[in-house]
Amino acid sequence: MNLNHAIEFPTWNDIPPEFLTSVIALLIIAILALVVRARLKSYDPLKPPRGILYAAEELVGFADRQVQSMMGPAFDGFGGYILVLGLYIFISFILGFIGIPNVFQPGSEKFLAPLPNPFTNTAMPLSIALLTFFWIHFTAMRYKGWGYFKRYTEPFAVFLPINLVTMWSPVLSLTLRLFGNALAGFCVVTLVYTGFEYAFTTVGVGLALTPLLAPIVHLYFDVFDGLIQLTVFCMLTMMNVAAEYVSPEELAEAKRAQEEKRAQRQRRRMSRRSAGAPRA
Repeated sequence: MNLNHAIEFPTWNDIPPEFLTSVIALLIIAILALVVRARLKSYDPLKPPRGILYAAEELVGFADRQVQSMMGPAFDGFGGYILVLGLYIFISFILGFIGIPNVFQPGSEKFLAPLPNPFTNTAMPLSIALLTFFWIHFTAMRYKGWGYFKRYTEPFAVFLPINLVTMWSPVLSLTLRLFGNALAGFCVVTLVYTGFEYAFTTVGVGLALTPLLAPIVHLYFDVFDGLIQLTVFCMLTMMNVAAEYVSPEELAEAKRAQEEKRAQRQRRRMSRRSAGAPRA
């Protein structure tokens, strides 16, 4: 049996162009972080920040304030992840708007074609939705311990299969919401350009209308829609993760309630035994 024909590993030219756009977005974020890090070495704390340091300070402060208001002080430091997540979503939409030529795959059929929005491929929104899924269950395990798994057998153990299915609902919701909006914007922009091309070839006015209407379409479906999607995705991430937090006081109260229930059951057993015991 020749496994070389059964398993075909993708070559460089077979990689989806959406993945390349995603990598470019991550590289831009990494470069910005390195630039800010380099500027901080020569930063004078007695002087007000300027340029990229001022922008970085405002973005970090805004992310921290949102985390503080929506998640509470227990998630201090989570703003860094939310900031990177938001930048990744917004920059990805902007790269889809710019349409960088695909010069990275010379042997591909899409060579020199504009790189699309990475979220038009379900693998990209699924990847960041799985990160949210990880943070949800990591937070639950961190604060609730092994008692976290009781949720899957409530109210009865027979509900375990249904609860295991609903466990993935946040992943499905976040993935399809981001994918659907990105794909809808891509389809609308494609239809607009197709209509301009038809108008140019038949009537001769498409070339005059394109500079007037195309920027409006891109402004809404790439810039404005990107801002909406990063806001919704980040807010849902913060809400779902914060919902798993249990304060030490609440956890201690839950343990006392469980111990009280055990004590009540024990007292009922003792009373039934004493009532059923033969009298001398």
